Amino acid sequence: MSRHALRPALADLWTVAERRAAAAGQPVLLSWSDTSEPADPIALFTRSSETIRLLWYAPAIGEAVVGLGGRRLPIATGAAAAGTVPERLARVWRTAAAEALQEGPLAPLVFAGWAFDPHQPGDAPDWASFGAAQLLVPRFVYRQRGALAFQALQAIVRPGETMPPSPPASRPVGRPDSQTGQPRIVTRRELVSRNDWQRLLATALAAIDQGTLRKVVLARAVDLVADRPFDEERTLRSLAERYPNCTLFAVAMGSSVFLGATPERLARVTAGTVTTVALAGSIPRGADAASDRSTVAVLRTSAKDRSEHELVVQAIEQALAPLCTRLSVPDAPVVLSMANVHHLATPIVGVLRDGLGVLDVAARLHPTPAVGGTPREAALAFIRAHEPVPRGWYAGAFGWVEATGDGELVVALRSGLVHGSTARLYAGCGIVAGSDPLTEWTEAEAKLRPMLEALAGS
Repeated sequence: MSRHALRPALADLWTVAERRAAAAGQPVLLSWSDTSEPADPIALFTRSSETIRLLWYAPAIGEAVVGLGGRRLPIATGAAAAGTVPERLARVWRTAAAEALQEGPLAPLVFAGWAFDPHQPGDAPDWASFGAAQLLVPRFVYRQRGALAFQALQAIVRPGETMPPSPPASRPVGRPDSQTGQPRIVTRRELVSRNDWQRLLATALAAIDQGTLRKVVLARAVDLVADRPFDEERTLRSLAERYPNCTLFAVAMGSSVFLGATPERLARVTAGTVTTVALAGSIPRGADAASDRSTVAVLRTSAKDRSEHELVVQAIEQALAPLCTRLSVPDAPVVLSMANVHHLATPIVGVLRDGLGVLDVAARLHPTPAVGGTPREAALAFIRAHEPVPRGWYAGAFGWVEATGDGELVVALRSGLVHGSTARLYAGCGIVAGSDPLTEWTEAEAKLRPMLEALAGS
C-alpha cells in the first residue's frame, strides 16, 4: 500500500464516516486495508515512535498482528460497572464495530488486555498507564498470515475531525545500545524471599487442608536493575529464537513495555470454532537428554501434577459447555515441551453458539485455575490477602479481536514490565495438596529464566 494510493481512498472513506458521525451524533469506526509486502513484526513494533505500540506474534506459524498509535475506547469501571471486565469490553467493542465502515480485506480490529485481578491491578508506578483494562483501536495495523501480509489504517472519526497522517512514524534503526558490544550489568532483587515463600505456601497448604481451597496459584516477583536501558528489540528477538512455539506479546504505553513469550492460549475463535488449552502441571527440564526423558516420565506419572491438571480441564469444560453446541475434550493430556520446562497440556475445541466471540469466551474462562485457582473466588480472595506483590497485567489476558468477534487472547505469562533500565518479572506455581515449597521455588525459577536470559542478553 503506497502513501499515494492510500491517501485519496482513505480521504473518501473519511468523508463518508464524518457525515455518518454527524448524522448519528456519535463517533464512527473506519478501516481501510489492502495487501502489503511482508515485514518484520518485531522491527515494526520496536522502531515505531508511537506512544501506543502493540504486538502479538506466533513465530512457529508465521502469524502476527502489530498495532501502532490509535485511541482507547472508554470502558466502564468501578463497583457500579455491570459484568466482568471481558463482558464490558465485549459490549463496548460490539457497539463500536456494529456501524463500522470497512474497505479492503481486513475487518476492523481492536487490541484488548486486562489485569489478572481488576480489583488489584498493581502498585508499581509503571502500571498506572495500563490500568485495569484497555480496549485499543490502533491507527495502523500490520497483519501477517503465513506468506500473506496486509496493512490497514483505522480511525474513530468524530464530526469535524481532521484526518491524521497516513503511515506511522518510525525511529532510526540504529540505537546507541545496539553498538556498544558490552555485556549488560544487571542486579537482581528478590521481592519474595525463600523464607517468605515457605511461609506463604504453608498458609496456602493449611487452607487446602481445611477445605477452603483445592488449588491456588502463587506468584513470585523479581526486580532487575541494569547499568543501561534494556533493548526491547533484542529481548523480543531472543524470545522468538529460543521459544518459537510460544506467543510473543508486547504492550507499550509511553515509556513502559509489558512483554513476554507465553505458552498459554486463553482462547481463539475462528468462524465459530473456539480452541483453548488446559495448561497445568510443570517440571523443569533435565540437564541432559537422559535426565530430560526421566523428568517427562515423572511429570506423566505425578499424581500431584495430574490432579492439578485435571482441575483446570474440568473448570474449562464447565465454563465452555453453556457456550458451545459441541465440545471436544481429550481423555488424557500430552506433554508440551519448552526450552525451560515441560507442561501437561490438554487442547480443547468447541463449536460456539451463534453470536458469540472470543471476548464472550474469555468472560467465562478468566482467570482459569491455571493462573488463579479453584474455587475461583476463594482463590482470588486468598491471593489478594496473602500474595505480597500485586501482579498488574501478569497472568491477565492480551490479544486482538475482529469486528466479527473472531480473535485470539493469550494468558500473559513468562513476562515482565520493563521501564528503561528497570524490569519487574513474574512467575507462578500451582499449589495443591502435596506441594513442596522447595520444588515450587525451583519451578518458578525455571519459569523466570526466559525473561531473565532475554533481558540480560539484550
